[in-house]
Amino acid sequence: MPMSLKADKGASAILIAVVMLLLMGFAALAIDFGAITNERRQDQAAADTAALAAAQFAQPNPGCTSTSTCAAQARTNGANEAILVANASLDDPSLADWSDPAMCGTPPAGFTAVTGVSSCVAFTSNVGRAWVRIPTIASPTFFAKLIGFDSVDVSADAIADAGFDNAGDVLPFLMPGNAAGTDYNCLKTGPNPSWGACEDLPTIGNFGAMDFFLYGNPELGTTQECTGATNARLVSNIARGIDHPLSKHPGPPYLASDEIHEATMCPIFSAEPNTANTQTGVGSNLERGLLYGGTALSTTGAYPGRIQDPSGYVVRSTSVPVPSAIVDDNPLWDYLKSSIPGLPVCNKTQVDTHPEMLACIFSAKASGTEIFTDDIAESKRFGFTPELWEADITGNPYHLKDYRPVYLDTTFYDCNATTCTISHTPGVADSGACPAAPEYLTCGTPGTFNKTLEAVTAYILSKDLLPPIAKEPAPGDDDQRRYNLSE
Repeated sequence: MPMSLKADKGASAILIAVVMLLLMGFAALAIDFGAITNERRQDQAAADTAALAAAQFAQPNPGCTSTSTCAAQARTNGANEAILVANASLDDPSLADWSDPAMCGTPPAGFTAVTGVSSCVAFTSNVGRAWVRIPTIASPTFFAKLIGFDSVDVSADAIADAGFDNAGDVLPFLMPGNAAGTDYNCLKTGPNPSWGACEDLPTIGNFGAMDFFLYGNPELGTTQECTGATNARLVSNIARGIDHPLSKHPGPPYLASDEIHEATMCPIFSAEPNTANTQTGVGSNLERGLLYGGTALSTTGAYPGRIQDPSGYVVRSTSVPVPSAIVDDNPLWDYLKSSIPGLPVCNKTQVDTHPEMLACIFSAKASGTEIFTDDIAESKRFGFTPELWEADITGNPYHLKDYRPVYLDTTFYDCNATTCTISHTPGVADSGACPAAPEYLTCGTPGTFNKTLEAVTAYILSKDLLPPIAKEPAPGDDDQRRYNLSE
C-alpha cells in the first residue's frame, strides 16, 4: 500500500533533524577544531619561548658562594623567567594556573620540577636542559556544546638545551701571566726536560694544570663530576676540553660580587665561572689525556686522546704496558694561508720548519695580521688556555683574565735534564733518537719505543692571527653560549 502524505511528512522531519544534527557536528568540528588548533599552536609557541628563556636565565645570583644555594637560585631564576615569557605569549594568562601540579603533568625522565615555583618547569641536574609545559587550560567550545563538549583541554610543552660554541676548545693548561707574552711554551710532568721552552725559569715560565670539574655535557659525552675523581677529570679535560662555558674576571681589586667560582658553580651549566684552582701535578694524566684517552666519566664509553689520529704518525708501537699511540701529524704551518700580502715571511710556501713558524708568528703578532685558514678551528691540536691576572701568580684561587689560543706541537718521551730518548714534532721527518738541545726542534721519532710522554710544547698564538670561525665567539665572550629547542 502506498505511504500516505502524512507519513511522508513525518519521515522528512526526522531526516531533517538528523541532517541538522550532522551539520551542527560538522560546524563544531570546523569552527571549534580550528579554534582549538589555533589555541594549541599559541600554547606551543609560548612553551618554546619559555623553555629557551628558562635555559638562558638559569643562573645563580651574583656573589653566590654555596653550591646548593646557587643551584636552587639558578633553577628558580630560570623558572620565573619562563613563566613571565609564557604568560606574555598567551591571550589570557589568567587561565594558566602555574601553581597547580595537576595542570602540569609529569616532567620527562631526567628532569626535576622547580620546587616552590611551578611543577610546569623542570631542569636536568646540570641545569643545562629546561622543560616547560603550559598548564592545561580548558578551552571553551561553541557549537560542540550542542553535542556534549563544553570545553577541550589544551596544553603544550617544549625542551631547550643550553650549549656553547667552540665546545671542548678550552684546555686545562694554565697560562701564567709571565708566560702570556711568549710565542712558545711547555707543559711537563716533572722537572725534565729542562731546556728551551721547558726550562723552569720565571722569565720563561711553563704551563700548569687547572682543576676544572665536569658539569656534564651531551655534546662532548661527559658525565657530571663535581667532587673527587681528580685524575680522571684531568684526563677527560685534556682529551675533550672543558665541558662548560667560562667567563673572564674583571681583575683587581677582587670583589666577591665579581667572582664566579668553578667548584661552587658545578654543575650549573650557564654559570660561566671566572675563578678556578690549579691541579697539583699533571703526572701521567698528560700522556693519557693527549695520547690514548680513557673511559671514566664518559657517557660514550671509550674516548680518544686529544691528539690521537688513526691516520697520523706512530709515536709508540707496543702493547704493554699501554696501548700503541698514533697522533695527528699536521704541523701548524699546514693551516697558513697560501699568500699573505705584506707578510711574506708567513706565506705557506715559505714556512716548513719550527724556526720559520716562530718568525711568522712574531711578525704576525706585531702587525695584527690574520694568517690562518678556517681549517685550524678543526685541528686536534688547536685550543685555548686560560690566562691569569698577574696578581694571582702566587696562590689559589686563580682569576681568569683571558683565553689564549694555542697549537700543541712537540711531544717528548723519556727525558732527562739535557735530552729525551724520542720526540715527535708534527710535520718533521723521522730522525731517530733525539740529540741534545737545541737540535730537538728537528727531531722525529721512529715509533718503535715504549717510552712515557713527559712534556708537550705549544705555539702561543693571538686572536688577531685567527679567522673569525676560530675566535668568534671565543671562550669568555658574551655570545659563546647558545640555546636550541630539542623537543
